[in-house]
Amino acid sequence: PEKIKQPHESELEELAMEYERTHAAAVITEKRAHNFDKVSGEWKCKADDLMAELDACRSESRNYSSEVFRLKSAYDEANEQLDVVRRENKNLADEIKDLLDQLGDGGRSIHELDKQRRRLEVEKEELQAALEEAEGALESEENKVLRAQLELGQTKQEIDRKMAEKEEEFENSRKNHARAVDSMHASLEAEQRSKAEALRIKKKLEGESMS
Repeated sequence: PEKIKQPHESELEELAMEYERTHAAAVITEKRAHNFDKVSGEWKCKADDLMAELDACRSESRNYSSEVFRLKSAYDEANEQLDVVRRENKNLADEIKDLLDQLGDGGRSIHELDKQRRRLEVEKEELQAALEEAEGALESEENKVLRAQLELGQTKQEIDRKMAEKEEEFENSRKNHARAVDSMHASLEAEQRSKAEALRIKKKLEGESMS
């Protein structure tokens, strides 16, 4: 009976040690699960920040497009005003020519024609000044449009570059997160197997103790 008892006690001790090892592994896995939840939360915050930065870049691009549209509209309006001044200048020149023709034909008194001529010449000078002013404004608007288009192109390139960097960073974070999730799933499955093994050993120890 003594010889039979000794192997039985040795087996119980070995099972008890195996249970302790399994239990310790399960505790470590639970700690890892807790750390994983913390890291997962940090990754989610980082992903939210990246999405906010991408939205800001898109908003900035839309603002630049609106400014270019506004400058283009101002340029078109100045161009239309310039055309109006040119037409009025041409009409005035034709009117002066008609008056000079009438002067040559003696259809009106020289004094009256001279007064009209001076009046028309003053109007012509005023229109010429307005024409020059409109041309200057048109040239200024053209320069503004060109500068805005250049700045928009540069800004768009910079925004595209930033967006590409953010999307790449976001994709890397997503891949790292996915790998961590897979690793955590594997750890949790190992924990479940460890717990099941520990429970089996515990029941076996309890059965051995009772027998």
